[in-house]
Amino acid sequence: MIAGVNYPSDVAAGLALGRQVAALVITRGETDGTDAKWTGSVPSGPGTWNGTNPILPMAGTWNPWVLSSQSEFRPSPPIPYDSPEKAAELVELRNFPRTTQSNNEALFWEAAGGLRAHQYWNEQLSKKSLEYRLDENPPRAARSLVLPFVTLYDAAIACWEAKYTYWAIRPFQLDLEVKPVFTTPNHPSYPAAHACSSIAVTLVLGYLFPRDVESFAALGERAAQSRIWAGIHYRSDVDAGRSLAIAIADKVIERAKRDGADALNGGKRHGR
Repeated sequence: MIAGVNYPSDVAAGLALGRQVAALVITRGETDGTDAKWTGSVPSGPGTWNGTNPILPMAGTWNPWVLSSQSEFRPSPPIPYDSPEKAAELVELRNFPRTTQSNNEALFWEAAGGLRAHQYWNEQLSKKSLEYRLDENPPRAARSLVLPFVTLYDAAIACWEAKYTYWAIRPFQLDLEVKPVFTTPNHPSYPAAHACSSIAVTLVLGYLFPRDVESFAALGERAAQSRIWAGIHYRSDVDAGRSLAIAIADKVIERAKRDGADALNGGKRHGR
């Protein structure tokens, strides 16, 4: 209104509509289960994660946006802790040929793919939104902001549901000769959260920005592999996380293909 491009009545209508939408979002947020308090206990026994104050043990019970249930794509149980396969995975971690490069990447993805994951992927998303000129298409820009973060949220829920179903022991807890590059996050090992979230979000980003599908896929895979380089995850943790991520991303993309956006854009995807 101050710029002279809208009438006061336009602004009033926009505010009213925005507040109605916000009220719906807030109502959902108040009933999505994120306020639930954990009253359980850490299980005991060989092969199980051991520690205190596990991170977000109730996250796997939160209400997802796209998944039909938190356990829809739950992976099969992890490799037994006392199996030859697990012993081979420990050998890989003990003997991994660490270099300055691998350590640097492990540390980078610990920051970029961990607590700063949403910030990091938002930076990538914002850059591509400008490159693909979504600044000229507000509805499509809004859609591109929603899909990756819905993916990250549902991937986190599904991953944490599996983690606290299996309570799998971390490598450094199972074998004292495994020396991680940095302190292992305080939650169970299986599946690897970086694989769950990074691969899922990069698959959806590749759908949104098809000229960059290969570069996004490479970023997601490096984020996942970095957990092996860091010595904090078994390879089977990463493999399970990848499978979970693909299933979640596929469901988000399937939903996106039915949201009407292609019809609004003459059947064309971004960048085409």
